[in-house]
Amino acid sequence: MFNKDLFRAKIVENGKTMKDAAAAIGCSEAALSRKVNGISDFTRNEIQLFRQAFGLSPAEVENIFFT
Repeated sequence: MFNKDLFRAKIVENGKTMKDAAAAIGCSEAALSRKVNGISDFTRNEIQLFRQAFGLSPAEVENIFFT
């Protein structure tokens, strides 16, 4: 299950915005909003792009996207 709070915290921790996160994974802000709110899912590629852009460890990826 996706952890919205950890996702947003990682963005803020890096001094970025949701707009920056959307750009990092190659989608619009509206599409990112749908993903964050559980209307649509993150793709494997989007998770990888987010991990690279925000410097996530494998444990952080697990905690944000899969628990």
